[in-house]
This record gives sequence, C-alpha cells and structure tokens, in this order.
Amino acid sequence: MSPIGTRDLAIGLDIGGTKMKCGVVDAGGNVVGTPREVPTNARGPREKIVAGILDLLNEALAQVPENRLRGIGIGCSGPLDIISGTILKCNTLPTMHNYPLKHIIELTTCKEVRMNNDANAMMLGEAVWGAGRGRQSLLGITLGTGIGCAFINSGRIWTGFTGNSGEIWQSPYREGVIEDYVSGPGLSRMYKDLAGIEIGGKEIAERARAGEELALKVFEQFADGLVFALAWTLNTIDPDAVILGGSVVDSSDLYLTRVKGLLPKYITQEAAEHIEILTAGLGNNAGFIGAAALMFE
Repeated sequence: MSPIGTRDLAIGLDIGGTKMKCGVVDAGGNVVGTPREVPTNARGPREKIVAGILDLLNEALAQVPENRLRGIGIGCSGPLDIISGTILKCNTLPTMHNYPLKHIIELTTCKEVRMNNDANAMMLGEAVWGAGRGRQSLLGITLGTGIGCAFINSGRIWTGFTGNSGEIWQSPYREGVIEDYVSGPGLSRMYKDLAGIEIGGKEIAERARAGEELALKVFEQFADGLVFALAWTLNTIDPDAVILGGSVVDSSDLYLTRVKGLLPKYITQEAAEHIEILTAGLGNNAGFIGAAALMFE
C-alpha cells in the first residue's frame, strides 16, 4: 500500500455480477489506503445496488484530498453504452437494465466519471501497470461470473463502433453460448450435468485437486471451451500476448496446461510460436485498479 501523498489520485470501482470492489489508486498504479469489497446482490432491487455503490464511493472519497482527485473510473459488467455510461441489457445485472449509472454518480458525487466494460478496464490496468506492461497489443480474457474479452492496443482500449467490442459471452458454442461453459456458473452447470448436484466453482476445484474424476472432466470441458474462444480471437487480432484475469484464474492449475497444449492446433504457426498466455499481475485488485486507469488513460 502507498500512503497518500501529492500524486494524482483516482478512485476505481469494479462492478461484477457477484461482488463490487472500490479503492483509491495513484498515477503509478499503487493502491492508496484501504480498498473495500461488498456483494453485488445482483438480483436485488436496483435501488439497493446503487446505494451499495454510493456507499463504497463515499468511503473512498473520504480517503482522498479534494485537490488530488482526478475522478472516478468504473468498470462494469456489460453490455454498456460507454458514451452515456448506461448499463444496457446485462445478464449479470438483471435489475440494472438501461440504468444511467454514470450520470447518477456524477450528479451525486459532483466528480468526473469515466465508465467502461469491466474486462476493458481490468485489462487496461494490466497493460499499463500489470502483466502486460511494455507490450504493444494485448488480448484480455476475464473469467468469473461471466466471460469477458478486451483488446488493448498501444495502451488504448479498442471499443468498436457501438462500444461493445469483446462481448464474446453470447457467441455460439455447442448447443448454447460460450459463457455456458467458460465461466464460474458454467463450471457449476457442467458439474451438475455430470454429478447431479450443484456446487460452486471453488468446491469443484477442490474436488478436482483431490483427484475426483467428474470434477477433472468439468475442467477439461472448461479448457476446451476456453481454447475455442481464444482461437477465434487470436486468429482475428494477433496480439503480443494473452492475459487471463478474474476469479476462475485461481483454478488455472486445473486447466491452463490443457489450454496451452491444445491451442497451437487451432491458431497459425507464427502466432503459436510467439504467443504467451499470462495471468493477471494485479491480483485481486486488478478490477478496481483497471477502473482507476480509465482516469489516467
């Protein structure tokens, strides 16, 4: 942790389908003060979700000298209208559809707010301060409540024409979409299909590490789906490296070896010879640090 000094500061807020985390970050990517994390309660009333967001922001604002704050960066599950800062029809935030979050926070806090997709924000932070530092182009994949994708080129987020590039979660895969397989809930669904009981991703990982055959099979299916997503995106944009982030990266020992073994079969030889698959370097704070990076972009 870095003490508050005279450096420029920004508040970063990461809003996911499971949890929200907020903290203060300086221009070097260092966490200032004490970040805080709370459950999102994503299926609860939007008023309660917004109240939780404002509570986090007010606590962070209390840690920042007024004359040092650049503003508030928000990384949020999408799809979004990033120009207006509106949450569109987001499966992981079902009660927040068409909610003008950026506008509400600017009105409430009287601070400048920049908002982007959570995967974009996280990977911007990784590009500037984390595992991707010094790389020209990065493909970022976030694996958590859903699957997110981001492309960072020369330190800038590629957002696409409508601001929704990287929304690969609804891309077709097998009988459904890729998020049905490559996500935390996807792990639970696949395990239930095989074992007949529903448990969380962490417990599935524990069972897999203990050698349970069904749990190991689930992570094989997860790896196969991730290879599918990576192959299409890598063949399209040909980046310097891939960075994996999100909570399911904690279980990467159970699928990453298979991913690295299979992937060269489905991408060009030139890409296979140089591509690196890295895990996020900013750890559990990567989400809100990346959100704060929006204010330094």
